[in-house]
Amino acid sequence: MTGEPSRADPGPRAAAITPGLTYGALAFAAGGALGPVRELLLAPTFGAVPAALAEAVAMAVLLWLAARWVVARLAAPTPRARALVAGVALALVVACDVALGLLLDASGLAGTRAPRGLATQVLGLVLLAWLAAMPFVVRRRAVPA
Repeated sequence: MTGEPSRADPGPRAAAITPGLTYGALAFAAGGALGPVRELLLAPTFGAVPAALAEAVAMAVLLWLAARWVVARLAAPTPRARALVAGVALALVVACDVALGLLLDASGLAGTRAPRGLATQVLGLVLLAWLAAMPFVVRRRAVPA
């Protein structure tokens, strides 16, 4: 053996990419489910900022749960692996968000909703920071068999 990873052992970077993609996909799916609830049900009744705050609280809990689940399945939850999980997830969520925005713009649906104010934009940025921080914050728990 030369000390290099074999084809069966993808190495620490590759082993963290799949959990990062999983974490990012879970985060985007949660936002995809909660966004329409915010826009269609909460915002018309309570206003844009209270609706965004309610969504942010739910997203923060869901991101914490998703990060806990993903980190528990990492082969070696080193700070480097956690950073890779966070980076891959953040890149995936931002890329999917941009793609969805372009798709909605192209379809004309984006013009039917009210523009987001500064407060709701800041909440979105705070949630992206939360997404990136969670893999570092959560504790590793044993994965149930």
